[in-house]
Amino acid sequence: MARHTKELEPGHSKLRSVISGLALAGTVSLETVARHLSVSPRTLQRRLNQRGVCFWSLVEQSRYEIAAALLCDTDLQIQEIGRRLGYSTPGGFSRAFTRWAGCAPSVFRTACVARATRSRLA
Repeated sequence: MARHTKELEPGHSKLRSVISGLALAGTVSLETVARHLSVSPRTLQRRLNQRGVCFWSLVEQSRYEIAAALLCDTDLQIQEIGRRLGYSTPGGFSRAFTRWAGCAPSVFRTACVARATRSRLA
């Protein structure tokens, strides 16, 4: 996922934090992120454009990172993870995750569990 974004600047971590929080709440939009950063949506968009960064690429990257962490570190059902990330259907989340990770969420979770088991045994 990182291939779609460029580093912004020191304020980048605050932007990513706001996007991640809103993505997890399922309510992320340019307008809500701008409001949390105390700038206008147009200013936020202009700053991102100046750095060659697409807002929705940042959102997708955050959703992927959250989904991957939840799949690896929790027992939440895949449908619940998708719902928490704002997907209205399990299929929509599954298609998005497959696009991000190159495999279905269930396959990703199985691989995570296998890696964790191997590292504990080593």
